[in-house]
Amino acid sequence: MASNLDAPFGLRPYNLLGSAPNNSGLTPYKVQVSATAGSSSLIYQGDMVIPLTNGLVDVAAADGGSVAILGVMAGCSYIDLTGKPVYTNYYPGTSVLKSSTEATVFVYDNPFQVYEIQGDASLTNIATAQALVHANAEGAGFGSTTGSSNISTGEISVASAGATTATDHFRVIGIKDSFNDIDVASAGVRFLVRLNLPFHLDSTGL
Repeated sequence: MASNLDAPFGLRPYNLLGSAPNNSGLTPYKVQVSATAGSSSLIYQGDMVIPLTNGLVDVAAADGGSVAILGVMAGCSYIDLTGKPVYTNYYPGTSVLKSSTEATVFVYDNPFQVYEIQGDASLTNIATAQALVHANAEGAGFGSTTGSSNISTGEISVASAGATTATDHFRVIGIKDSFNDIDVASAGVRFLVRLNLPFHLDSTGL
C-alpha cells in the first residue's frame, strides 16, 4: 500500500458520466470586457467558476459558495499592463490587466464531466471511504494556490462528505485508485466527483 501524495490540484477532468472519453473540451467566457472591469480575485487552474449577472464570470468561494457552478477553469488569456498578450494557467485579477481590454478564461463546462479531486483529511478505514460514494460533499481551499504553481489548492471536504444535502456542490462518483494502492488513513485520497449544481442544467437564469 502506497502513501498518498498530499498535493491538492483543485478539480481535474477525468472522464464523463457513463465512462465516455474525456475530450477536454473548453468554452471561453469573458472575465473582463472593454466596458466592464473584471474581478479583482485570482482564479487558478482547477478552481470552480461562477456566472455573474453582468455577463462575466468570477471564482467561486473557497467551499464552492451558494451559486450554481459554471465549470472549472483551465487557463486564461489577457492583455497585461504593457499591452502584451499573455496566455497562462490562471487569471491574475484586474491589477495586472490593461484597462478597457478583454480577458478570457477557458472553462470545462460540460455538466456531465467527472473530475478527480483530493480529500483534505484522512479517513477512518476502507469501509468509511467506500461509504462516501453516492453521497454529497462540499469543497475546501478553492481560490488559493501554493507557491508559484498557480494551480488551485481546492479539495473535497472530508468533514462534509457523506451528506445528503442537495446544495452541496459535489456528488461523489467513486474512489479513483484501488484500495490496494492507497492509504485511506492519510490525506490525499483521490475521489471522482461531478458538479452537483451545474449552471447549464439550472433552468433559472441570472
